Amino acid sequence: MRHRFPWQVLPVWVITRLVLFLAATQIIPVGHEGSFEGDVRLYGNWSQILLGGEFPAGDDKWQYPPYAALPMLAPHLLPWSYRIDFYVLALVCDLAILLLLCRFTAKTGGSRTGVWAWTVGAALLGPLLISRYDLMVTLVAVLALTASTDPAVRGALIGFGLAIKVWPVALLAGLRRWRELLTSTASAVVVVALGCGVAILVLPHALDFLTAQQDRGLQIESLAATPFALGRALGWWDGFTTYQHGAMELVGPGVETATLVSVAATPAALVLLAVWWFRAAPTDDTYYDAALTTILFLVVTSRVLSPQYLIWLLGAVAVVLVVRTRQRPAAWLVLVATLLTGIMYPWVEEDYSWSGRLPGTLVLVARNLVFLAAAVVSFVQLWRSTRRPARVTLDPRGSHDSRGSDADNADAGEGLDDLGDGAGRGPRMRVT
Repeated sequence: MRHRFPWQVLPVWVITRLVLFLAATQIIPVGHEGSFEGDVRLYGNWSQILLGGEFPAGDDKWQYPPYAALPMLAPHLLPWSYRIDFYVLALVCDLAILLLLCRFTAKTGGSRTGVWAWTVGAALLGPLLISRYDLMVTLVAVLALTASTDPAVRGALIGFGLAIKVWPVALLAGLRRWRELLTSTASAVVVVALGCGVAILVLPHALDFLTAQQDRGLQIESLAATPFALGRALGWWDGFTTYQHGAMELVGPGVETATLVSVAATPAALVLLAVWWFRAAPTDDTYYDAALTTILFLVVTSRVLSPQYLIWLLGAVAVVLVVRTRQRPAAWLVLVATLLTGIMYPWVEEDYSWSGRLPGTLVLVARNLVFLAAAVVSFVQLWRSTRRPARVTLDPRGSHDSRGSDADNADAGEGLDDLGDGAGRGPRMRVT
């Protein structure tokens, strides 16, 4: 049954986004003067290089696939300054995500909690939400999650998102049927290949991003950096932070080992997901659940955990809350992490990034522990919700095999006695 469009969220969206815009432009002072304009200024500089006919060569901050040029060039289509144009474009993408979620809710009869989670939850990030181009990528990801169930269309959208920023590839993980997976993957590969091919022909250095990440260190916000950040605040660790590769990275004893562990953790998490993939029994909600779990795994195992990564997760959280899946506990934990991230940046950023003071560091530690809990809870719920049901076979001896868990046997055997001849005769059902 179709539900009415939840129009009441629109006034709340307008009010919250107006506040974010005024804060981003410092009409409402938030943080220091350059708290939110640094990345936008960098995008503007890169856009001038792109307009000059090449990708930013030799810039260790440029670490993005070729189509990342699109959201950086698009503000030039608007009439104001690059900074204002970028904020306006971000707000348009933000509104488009909200409307997609409203449409998805109305079409599926889903919960409006997801719509409110995006409206209010995304605002918890503060002006950061509209100061990064991740909002544009999340729009493509939400399109892939909600706009169509056609594997080819979904794969094409994932491929387009991947050509802007790599993380939308995580949306392939929930495709549990081989035919869907192969069709979507092929569609995504075609879109990426064509996009990169055109970029290579048009602009030099289009594929420099493939090697740009290899020299990155351990970012202070990452999960693997948490013990070092806390150790420095408590005086137990003698290292320090330095600005390089566009982020605050740790330098000191044990950091190199922790970086290697973090790098190895990502493929280990993907192996864990592969084990789930091969043994799971898909449900209608599996696609959305697996998307959230996979994105969480990518974020918590990364050696880089920038605050804007929350925007990716909020898109997936909003969708699973609309669908009412078993991922709701993990979704609420992500919203708590979003609130803590909004407090971290820019309010206590200097505490944990530069000076190593304890109050701000404790906020960072709490945020990362909530992140870790969200990833664990999400995977556990994904595993439980897709357990294969116990097999049911005929037992000619009329005995009941109690192998398997009590819960599984109870679920699989519910009402089986009614399948006999009604008088206790005939074969009994055997659960294996």
